[in-house]
Amino acid sequence: MNRQTKPLKPYHGLIVLILTAVCIFLIGPVLSNYMGLYGTLISELLMLAGAVGCTFLFRGNPKYVFPIHKPTPHGLFGTFLFWMGTIGIAMVFTVVLACFFPDEIMGTSAGLSYTFLSVPVLVAVLIVSITPAFCEEAVFRGIVFNSFWPIGNKWIVIVLTGCIFGAFHGSIWRFFPTAILGMAMAYLLAETGNMVYNIMFHAINNLLPLVLMFGMQWLMDGLYQVAGSAAYSQTGSYSFSYNLASAGIYVAMTGIALVLIYAGNFLIHMGRKGYEGKMFGGHRKKHLYILIGAAVGLFVLGCFLVIASAAAGAFGRMIYY
Repeated sequence: MNRQTKPLKPYHGLIVLILTAVCIFLIGPVLSNYMGLYGTLISELLMLAGAVGCTFLFRGNPKYVFPIHKPTPHGLFGTFLFWMGTIGIAMVFTVVLACFFPDEIMGTSAGLSYTFLSVPVLVAVLIVSITPAFCEEAVFRGIVFNSFWPIGNKWIVIVLTGCIFGAFHGSIWRFFPTAILGMAMAYLLAETGNMVYNIMFHAINNLLPLVLMFGMQWLMDGLYQVAGSAAYSQTGSYSFSYNLASAGIYVAMTGIALVLIYAGNFLIHMGRKGYEGKMFGGHRKKHLYILIGAAVGLFVLGCFLVIASAAAGAFGRMIYY
C-alpha cells in the first residue's frame, strides 16, 4: 500500500485509540445497560464519527486513510478463503485455551450468545456483523493503521495493530484469537490497499456466530447434549478419548487452514506484479513445499490422534465392562 503524501503520525493513532477506548470501555457499557445491544450500535457509530472527524482534524487524506476501491471477483473469493484459513487457526487457539480455562472461555461465549439473542435476527446482523465491519475497520485498519505506517516495517505495523485490536475486545481469553484475526485483516489492507476486503473479512467473521445461533440452534443443542454426555455420563477413559479426538480434529483442521490461507493469499494478489503465473509455480515453489510439508504433517498428526482416541476409548470400555 502506498504511503500518504502527508502521512498521519503515530501520536494521531494514539489519540484515536484513547477516544476509542472511552467509547468501548466507558460509554459503551453505560449505553448497553440502558439500551442493550442498541447501545452497542450507538457506541460503534461514535467510534466511526471519531475516526472520520479526527482524520479531517489531523488533515489526513480520507482517500488514503480509508481506501475504498472496486473489488475483483478473485479478490473477494480469495478473501473468503483467507478468512476460512485464519478462523481455523484462531479456533485452534480457542480450543487450546478452553482446555486449560474451560469456565472462562465458555462463560465469555455464553454471555455473547445471550446478548445476540436479545434482539431480532436482522437487527443482530446489522449491529453485530455489518456495523462493526465498517466502524471498527475505520478505526483500527483505517486511521490507526495509517498513523503507524510511517514506522516503515510492514510486519511490525501488522502485528502491532492486530494486537491492539485483540486488546480492545476487553477479554484476556479472546485476545489471542482476536489478535490473529486483526493481523489477518491488517495484512489484507497492506497487500491490497483496499479496505473492501478487510471489511468483508470482518463482516463474515462476525456473522458466523449469528448463523450458528439463529440458523442452527438444533445442531448446537445436539452438540451440547453430546458434550454433556461425554462430560458427565461416561467413564474417565471415554472423556480422555473424547478430548483426544477433539484435539486431533483441530490439529487436522490447522493443516487444511494453511492450504486455504495460501490459496486465498494467491487470489488476492492475482494480477499484481510479482504474482503472475501459476499458483504452484515460479518463485513460490519453495514456500509451497514448506506449506505442503507442514499441512500434511499436521493433517496426519490429527488423524493419528483421532485413531488413538478411538483405540483409547475401546480399551477403556473393555476395562470398564
